[in-house]
Amino acid sequence: MDTGEIWDVIVEQRQELAGILRSLPPELWERDSLCDGWKVKDVAAHIISAPQLTPSAMLKVVPKMFIHGYNGTTLRDGQRRGQLGSAAILEQFEQYAALRRGPAMVGPMETLTDTLVHTQDIVRPLGIRHDMPLPAAALVAQRLEKTGIMLGARKILRSVKMEAVDWEFTAGHGPLLSGPLSELVMLRSGRTPDWQRLSGPGVQLAMGLQRAK
Repeated sequence: MDTGEIWDVIVEQRQELAGILRSLPPELWERDSLCDGWKVKDVAAHIISAPQLTPSAMLKVVPKMFIHGYNGTTLRDGQRRGQLGSAAILEQFEQYAALRRGPAMVGPMETLTDTLVHTQDIVRPLGIRHDMPLPAAALVAQRLEKTGIMLGARKILRSVKMEAVDWEFTAGHGPLLSGPLSELVMLRSGRTPDWQRLSGPGVQLAMGLQRAK
């Protein structure tokens, strides 16, 4: 996939997520997401904040990272944006989802990763299935070889071999763990996958490492 195709997927996924969000009753916006401390509304607001983080907006955010760290700053920003409520967040999706940009100083691959993974952070706790587009998910899975260590997946990435059953993707060394590419992406991004969809001798090892985080 070239850069233009990556942006096509990002825009498409934002718009599809907006459709899902429009269908949610108010109480589900308050449901916990897969991210600790983040509600559905916070993650949704975070996803659509990406095209709004222009250079001037980023200049206001970066100093806070020296105080709260990257994760702490991102959490606080997401919670603040989530307080705007569902109507305002959906309005932002209408206004910004089609913009082919992410946060200033952040590349399209990071924006793609953020969009695919955070969409799952929203839909999975709600029992909603939303499949990742496989070519894009393969790029994200490869990218997470480097960035996953910052997301709590360091030990898993270094301890098991992962193999997708629905796309040509293999990475890592150690006991084999195989399953749908989407579950490998979740595992490689520090999330808990649907273990029932994974198989192989590496599953038990990965489960133990996940519990020990």
